Amino acid sequence: MRSIATTALLALTLAAGIATAAPKSSPAGILDTDHAIKVWKSKPGATETTAAMRLRVRKELAGLLSRDPKKLDADAGFWKLLAYLRDFPWDRMPANWKKWYLEKMPNPRLTEAQRSELLETLKRKPIYQMTPKEVDVYLGYAQTAYPDLRQRVVHIARKMLNQPYDMYLLGEFPYEIHDPQPLFDLTHGDCVVFSEHVYSMSLSRDWTQFFRTLLRIRYKDGQVGMTTRNHYTEADWDRNNAWLVRDVTTEIGATTVSKYSEVIDRAAFFAKFGIGAEFKPQRFEDSYIPAGAVESVLGQLRDGDFVNVVRGQGWGAYVGHVGLVGIGPDGKPNFIHSTPPRSKEQPVMEYVRDNVKKNVERAKKGQPQFLGLKFLRLRAEDLARDGVPPAKVN
Repeated sequence: MRSIATTALLALTLAAGIATAAPKSSPAGILDTDHAIKVWKSKPGATETTAAMRLRVRKELAGLLSRDPKKLDADAGFWKLLAYLRDFPWDRMPANWKKWYLEKMPNPRLTEAQRSELLETLKRKPIYQMTPKEVDVYLGYAQTAYPDLRQRVVHIARKMLNQPYDMYLLGEFPYEIHDPQPLFDLTHGDCVVFSEHVYSMSLSRDWTQFFRTLLRIRYKDGQVGMTTRNHYTEADWDRNNAWLVRDVTTEIGATTVSKYSEVIDRAAFFAKFGIGAEFKPQRFEDSYIPAGAVESVLGQLRDGDFVNVVRGQGWGAYVGHVGLVGIGPDGKPNFIHSTPPRSKEQPVMEYVRDNVKKNVERAKKGQPQFLGLKFLRLRAEDLARDGVPPAKVN
């Protein structure tokens, strides 16, 4: 048996925090018993000595730090470890725990040093590889770093380049009861989703504002639902987002402007879902700049303009693709858009000429032809004055 003196000496040694070394799996220098006691507000139990309490806290901390950060779930230990690391000296924290902490700690709880380090990582990271938590931080930075809305739109669009393309990736759950798809997806995009995300992120300072603005842009009056989604670009998206963009197709001095007419039959579109029978066919008339005249307006295009690609066959024309304008380093307008296999940026005239050439094969296959472009101007000055209209979300 140990003598009373030996037991007392061991207790004093443990109390000094030097007798029990951190497990090999714990990062050196991060096991701080005194810090844990302070943060956790630990106190001895009714029958527990201070030395025993210190040993208990140290063992618990060592156990948490020996776990694989990737396997830490949101249990009591998870939150205790976050609290322990929050005020731990940032320059002493090992890289793996920094990474875990920045991924898990709610953004409002991050210190300025921690937020700055996270931002340095995000500046090198495409938005489509970010988590919503990371986007939340980055949007605040973008508002300050790019105070001009048009420049911010182009910055965000370019930060989304090379995002994998995928169609039909979003849903209206819970407004469509059996729809398993989410209301947002950062990892993939199609032409409309890409443009909606860029606009709504550019107008927002954080994730909450981004999501609300996204709903405002994607649905009529921000009212989420299958029948209120802006399915038809020219008849729904452009009209319902008149607060965001203004059609300037006929105002920017094109040598030629063509008119077209189409019938929008929403009831036929919604019939496959068993909804929308109340909609009546709508005769819709619009204008576009033919492919051969697009070059005449290049000097009038501005950062953040919304591009509508007009296609057609013998039965009529329609908007079949969209994207954004970004002025390139050479001063010429580029087309930034999501197209298979990944989003890309290319000169506007390169896109026009390529699609005119493809019309030959499309004609042979009976496919719609590329006809020309429409342009809608971002209402940057109006938005700076009036802000974003609220979404009417249930």
